[in-house]
Amino acid sequence: MTDDDTPGRDHLLVTVRRNGRGAAAATTVVRLLGLLPADRVCTAEPAQDAIRLRVELDGTEADRAAAHSAVRRVLADRALDGWALDGWALDVRPEDGRTEEN
Repeated sequence: MTDDDTPGRDHLLVTVRRNGRGAAAATTVVRLLGLLPADRVCTAEPAQDAIRLRVELDGTEADRAAAHSAVRRVLADRALDGWALDGWALDVRPEDGRTEEN
């Protein structure tokens, strides 16, 4: 996480618990945020069997792809066994509150 509060484009990623082996969402959030690159500005909202992870992006497709790749790498860690990236994501533009499905 960084202290840079430059307005950017948020990207919402959802991770879901795929099976009973996965740790509770609250535990997984701590592990997930701890394993993500330190230069990413992100927040997470745990639910019972899902985590909504919001990652700030610079608006480029390369940065979006890098964010997805980083989350996939982290979810491959054995500490997050049972959790996976859901098949959808939303881009959120904070300046106008609109979303675009991808």
